Formats: sequence, structure tokens, C-alpha cells
Amino acid sequence: MKRSSILVAVVMAVLGGWETTPAASRISVHAAAAAATEIVGRPRVVDADTLDFAGRIVDLYGIVGPAPDQTCRVEGRSWPCGMEARWAAINRVGRHWVACVPVERDSGAPRTGVIQAICYLAGRGGPELNAWLVARGWALADPATGGRYFAAESMARRAARGLWR
Repeated sequence: MKRSSILVAVVMAVLGGWETTPAASRISVHAAAAAATEIVGRPRVVDADTLDFAGRIVDLYGIVGPAPDQTCRVEGRSWPCGMEARWAAINRVGRHWVACVPVERDSGAPRTGVIQAICYLAGRGGPELNAWLVARGWALADPATGGRYFAAESMARRAARGLWR
């Protein structure tokens, strides 16, 4: 049984059952179930678009970052863009608590067991990590997700930031 299902069952038991509770209580049950899906903690940065919350892998929704071992070429010279992008993400996350809000997709997550989410530093309402990485040029906007970050990518490219140097 999924953790959110267990939480709903516990909340319903405390409130005295689904059918006998007033409408306001049912709304709070749904809110409690939704809150249970949010992932909060101090993650390990795997790469520029992936976080690890003690074994729960989160792909940053709407962005594509380079693999840590990827190299890029600028004017004929190679540089470790994947490692630099990872370090940029590590430095931005720092010691912040991160809250990731899963995003449901019709096609599902690209890898089994991987959650796609929009993540915020210092909790919901804080700066959005996904947008920051694209705006600083350390990740690209994923066209498969509707272009949420296209404008930020365009500005990073014009300013020659990150991968666009």
C-alpha cells in the first residue's frame, strides 16, 4: 500500500470515517494526502537535473542537464560541462532544505521509480531550483514538457551563461 494511501486511511480513522465526516473534513483528508506526496529534505545532488532524497530519486521536471561525465566544446576546446553543471547545482542547493512537488505526466516518468518534480529551496514558496538552473545556463528547457523554461534558456544563451559560454 502506498504511503499516501496509508496516510488517508489513518486520517479517515481519526476523523471517524469517510462517509460520516462533514465536507470540510473530507477536504482536509484530500489536503493531507496531497501533502504526503511532497518530498522534503536535504538531498544529494546526483547531476544537474537529478536529486537523491535518501534513495528517492527526483528528476527536475521540465529541464535537461548534462551528465556529470559529459564534456562540451567551445572554440575547439573541451571542458567538463557536466561536472561544472553538477557543481553549480550542489552550490545552489547548499545546506538548504528542498521541497519537491511531483508533477504528473501523461507519459509517466522516463525511468521506473523516478519522480519528476518542481523543486524549491527552503521549502515551497522559496526560489525554484529548476528555473534557476536553466536561467544560469546549467540545464536546458525540455521541449517535451511544454516549454515552461524556454524564455529562461533563451536569456541564458544570449548572456553566454553556463553551457552557453
